[in-house]
Amino acid sequence: MIKDVIIDIKTEQTVDGNIDTIEFTTDGRFGVKDDSYFISYDESRLLEVDGEIKTTVFIKPDNSVVLQRSGAYNSKMVIEKGVRNNCFYATPMGELSLGVFGEKVKTRLTGSGGDICMNYTIDTNLQLLSHNSVKISIKEVN
Repeated sequence: MIKDVIIDIKTEQTVDGNIDTIEFTTDGRFGVKDDSYFISYDESRLLEVDGEIKTTVFIKPDNSVVLQRSGAYNSKMVIEKGVRNNCFYATPMGELSLGVFGEKVKTRLTGSGGDICMNYTIDTNLQLLSHNSVKISIKEVN
């Protein structure tokens, strides 16, 4: 069953010792599809871009996480603990190929919501770009 939820997201990105933090709350949808939990929400206002950007996060049974954006900019990042995945990320300047190495993926989900915590690095051409931490909290709308 797909439910309306409130999603709290906190991201921290560290580049060259400088930490940039973004926190936001949005409404979205939460459910199960093909044995995976998923959340989806509109990220257009946050990113301040022309056109719609829909973000969907799939939490797989093996505890890996797939972040997928569609619309004005398309991207797909796969985060698995202990694994480096090659991912593509679209920007206004063109598409980038990035390496994403999962340092930590921890999920605690039930049919009514829960939490997702991830730590990962992003690199390009094997050169470290950033350390990232994402915490997502999902609460069912009553």
